[in-house]
This record gives sequence, structure tokens and C-alpha cells, in this order.
Amino acid sequence: MPKIKAFTLFELIIVVIIIGIVSFLVLKLPVFSNEKIKKIENLRDILYPNGQVIITDKKIISSKKIDIKITNPKIFIFKDNMLIQKNLGEVNNSKILFRYQVKNGIGDSFILKCDEGIYIFKPFYIKKVLSLNEAKNKFLNIKYQPKYGSYY
Repeated sequence: MPKIKAFTLFELIIVVIIIGIVSFLVLKLPVFSNEKIKKIENLRDILYPNGQVIITDKKIISSKKIDIKITNPKIFIFKDNMLIQKNLGEVNNSKILFRYQVKNGIGDSFILKCDEGIYIFKPFYIKKVLSLNEAKNKFLNIKYQPKYGSYY
């Protein structure tokens, strides 16, 4: 009778254990994982479809695993066609520096000015711009608004 070459049960168990350890490292450790983000532009995609991140002067409060750096943030909104800075209030006796929420896939709308740059937060995207004036024009979509006297 010819001898059949095959793997032993012990060898198969060792291979399964090695595959399990490698998959755990790739999926769970933040060094190898995509769960933490570094770019502000990716914030909406991470919080999609429902999520929120609040950055206070003490810590980051989030519904998802996020590691992001936003220094000296200033949030601007439009009221009566004027760009004004928004006060975000407090949570747990800490001043809120930044708050962004996505509900049913739709994000908040505002302009963020921080040390990392100037960003437009619109319901379906986040985009980095070069200046506050450019942010205002793109936020309001001025090129698509009618010019004075051009409408009927």
C-alpha cells in the first residue's frame, strides 16, 4: 500500500491559529486599521450614516472611533447673509471647540477655520479651501446665484 502524504491535525491547527492572529492584528489594532482617521475631509465618511463627534478643551467625544487633530477651531455660519462665528456651548463642564453630526447620511453645514486649514462642511461633502473668502463663495455657491437685475 502506497504511503499518502498529508498534513497532520497538529499542523492544520497551527496554521489556523496563525491566520487568526494575523487577521486580529489587521482588523483590530489601530496601527493597521482604517478605523482612526487623520484627515478632516474624511470625517463625514467615518460618521456615515449616523454619528457625531464633539471636541472639547479636554477630550474627544464620539460615537465612532476617531483620532483627529483640530487646533484652534473657529466655526462660522451664515445669518442674515453675514458670516458670524458660532458659539457651541458646553458639555460636562468643558467648552465645546468643535461639533459635527451626520444624521441619515446628511452632515451639518458650516465653515471651519483652524490651524490645519479652512474647510467647508456641506451636507454631502467636506472640502478644504485656501481662504475664508473662497470658503464663503463656495459655501453660498455665488456663481449659481442670479446677478442683480438678471432675474424676472
